[in-house]
Amino acid sequence: MKGKVCNFFSLSNPFAFHLNMAQKVEKINQLLDEIKNDAAVFGLTRVASLDRNSQLSLNRETDSFLDNFKVVGREDVVSKIVSLLISSSKNQVLSLVPIVGMAGLGKTTLAKLVSKVVKESKFFNVIMWVCVSDNFDERRILGGMLQTLDEKTGGIYHIVALLQHLEKRLEGKKFLLVLDDVWNEESMKVNSLKSRLEKISRNNGNAVLVTTRSRQVASVMETYPLCRHELKQLSSDECWSIIKGRVFGNGASLPLDLEPIRLKIAKKCGGVPLAATILKLKERN
Repeated sequence: MKGKVCNFFSLSNPFAFHLNMAQKVEKINQLLDEIKNDAAVFGLTRVASLDRNSQLSLNRETDSFLDNFKVVGREDVVSKIVSLLISSSKNQVLSLVPIVGMAGLGKTTLAKLVSKVVKESKFFNVIMWVCVSDNFDERRILGGMLQTLDEKTGGIYHIVALLQHLEKRLEGKKFLLVLDDVWNEESMKVNSLKSRLEKISRNNGNAVLVTTRSRQVASVMETYPLCRHELKQLSSDECWSIIKGRVFGNGASLPLDLEPIRLKIAKKCGGVPLAATILKLKERN
């Protein structure tokens, strides 16, 4: 997708910029239409179900590290999810809170921001991150948790051994586990994992934060009905803020020529921050 989107805005040559503006704007619109048409290839469509014969599963690996770019339009959402995690986990050993939304809305980034906030607040003693994708394997998840705590513990495959090591590491601690990009709809697998996690640490206040594209997955994962956060699309202004920051820098002023078309361009992103982020507008020779 990055190869299809180019930057036609150049502040270094004002004359050329003004001369070719109309042609460039038209080209941008054409390229953005191509992005919209190709969005399904990148998972940027609403997932009605998770039938693997008809839906695309992106086998990606994520981590808990934030990049250096400013996150736009999610400040209040982070506070809401942190409050939901804390309130839902107060009177029980383990609570599960899903973040649900279509691909490209920034669920993974949001989970990273939430992890950062709760780490700074020290509400949880331990934070663990496991990218699940479409392979909801109990042994792999437990092993990922253990390696988050101690990278030298790789190679332990027996579930009993994994649980013993985790119980020892988490004794007397409250933990937050982030399960990123979950596709599993089978309640039996979820209940099995939940049961094992409850035995690892019997202190009240442990929580699991889940990111998923599917409301059905959220229904299976959440502790009680509507114990979730449904992530909404960004406004056109927020999408433009992302584009402007990437292209001109957050401190730069917007050329007057772009004012009439900025929202038109931003609307093409459909409120999806990923679409705005990859609009790497670069001068074409």
